[in-house]
Amino acid sequence: MEKLYKLISDAQASLFVLFHKTWVYHWHVVGPDFQQLHTLFGGQYEAMFDEVDRISEHMRYLNIKPLSTLTRTTEVSRVEQASNSAQQVGAMEMVKQLHDDHKALIELLSDLSEEADRQKQYATSNLVQDLMESHGKFLWMLRSFTEK
Repeated sequence: MEKLYKLISDAQASLFVLFHKTWVYHWHVVGPDFQQLHTLFGGQYEAMFDEVDRISEHMRYLNIKPLSTLTRTTEVSRVEQASNSAQQVGAMEMVKQLHDDHKALIELLSDLSEEADRQKQYATSNLVQDLMESHGKFLWMLRSFTEK
């Protein structure tokens, strides 16, 4: 169970950091695509807020204590947090970073799903597969924004 617990903690932390980064970019996006990206980022961070709560409550169901400090959360996250100079990041760079972050999260969730299946933790696997579908959609939207 230790591997499952580590993966789910890493997923919770990574999801939280991605939620926060998306929220920060929602505030700081500027340029001709402002309205579209502000709306896109807003919808995504709102969905992720609920996902963070859902995975954290599932961790409690598994008798795992969710990470509670920002320090520890950023230490174990596989997603880099937004920098202090987020307001200087261009809109297309924001889209690229978030795209890559969702891709990394999906890879982590895939590993978690496989481990949950191995351990016959099917509720965990189902939850994680829902998250993978959600972030696959976010990935598609971000990718579509940059395609010509």
